[in-house]
Amino acid sequence: MFFAKINRIILYRRLPLAWLMLRRHPAKLITAFLGVAASGTLILMQLVLQDSLFQSSVSIVNKTDSDLLLISKQSASLISFMSFPEERLSTVLRSPDVKEAFPVRFRFLSWRLAGENKSRLALAVGINPNQAVFKDKDISSQQMKLVNHNDVLFDRLSRPEFGSVASDYMDGKSITAFAGKQRLKVVGLVKFGPSFGYDASILTTISTVAQFNTANDFAINQPIEMGVIKLRDGANPLLVSKEISKTLPPDVDIMTKSQYETNEKVYWDKSKPIGFIFSFMTIASLVVGGTMVYQLLHMDVTFHLSSYAVLMSIGYKRRKLESIVFAEGIILSSFGFPVAWLSSLFLCRLVSAFTLMDLDLNINMLASTYTLLVLMCSASALLAMTKIKDADPSDLF
Repeated sequence: MFFAKINRIILYRRLPLAWLMLRRHPAKLITAFLGVAASGTLILMQLVLQDSLFQSSVSIVNKTDSDLLLISKQSASLISFMSFPEERLSTVLRSPDVKEAFPVRFRFLSWRLAGENKSRLALAVGINPNQAVFKDKDISSQQMKLVNHNDVLFDRLSRPEFGSVASDYMDGKSITAFAGKQRLKVVGLVKFGPSFGYDASILTTISTVAQFNTANDFAINQPIEMGVIKLRDGANPLLVSKEISKTLPPDVDIMTKSQYETNEKVYWDKSKPIGFIFSFMTIASLVVGGTMVYQLLHMDVTFHLSSYAVLMSIGYKRRKLESIVFAEGIILSSFGFPVAWLSSLFLCRLVSAFTLMDLDLNINMLASTYTLLVLMCSASALLAMTKIKDADPSDLF
């Protein structure tokens, strides 16, 4: 019994003073702890969704077997593409570093299954089936099925609202759809994945896409929306793009995949409201969580003012006492972060199941979120520290 009591005393002495002061108010501690965890969960989900937005917007382009991309200078994004003359690819092919250059068409179409009245917006990707546009072997093997005019390959990862196309095809059923009045036949399945800009996509021939009647159709001398460029071994994509750009007309841009990804991120982050919404929700999460932490720390300092006054009377400096409050904030952020991490993992799986989109937590997101939580709790602690100035040792006498 005696040794057990000694061990208990030693154990408690090893615990930080900040933690001993926090645990004096379990209800308030739990509230602040949950506030930090909730803030961390919201921030992580904002980062995951934002990353998913960026990745899904370039998923089709990233599947192409390309080193460089040729697009119209007026194209702001894959969902707002503009056309340019296919003959621009001839200019690109004059470079000795270019091995191949393939045309790609994009069109939005009104997809409707035969026998249904409701249509939905889908993205059509047009290629020449005999050209190796995609590096995915599954897509390359499937595109050889595009033999007849109006044959299409349907994205098996499309939203379920587009019907049971994938399962019906696997069951051997014949599937017919319409794009406006144009009749389409599903002859295979590919994996592209949905995006924030569209919920389904199809792969077909350039000639089929050319017949889709959309507002983005232009004159006959502007037939493509993207050029997929493959360089010879050893060529530097960035240097080659700079050289080729000097010979191109001013209506097109040539860029690397990474540059294209950056343009897409800037488009969604700066040009669309959803980018502002993500930033606003992150800031709102920090404000709400920080407020809850501040309330706990302010109450804790107020409750222990007499204790702080005693410590100051025996020689403790104010800065030392403020470090105790700061340590309380660090403890709250460190305890709340693991819960936020686990909660986000669960939510990512839940959202992925409903949206069919890949939501992945990476180390950068975790590090950024933990840093934000530490800054949030530290800022709350700094505000609560101002209350320590009311601790006056003379009030003890």
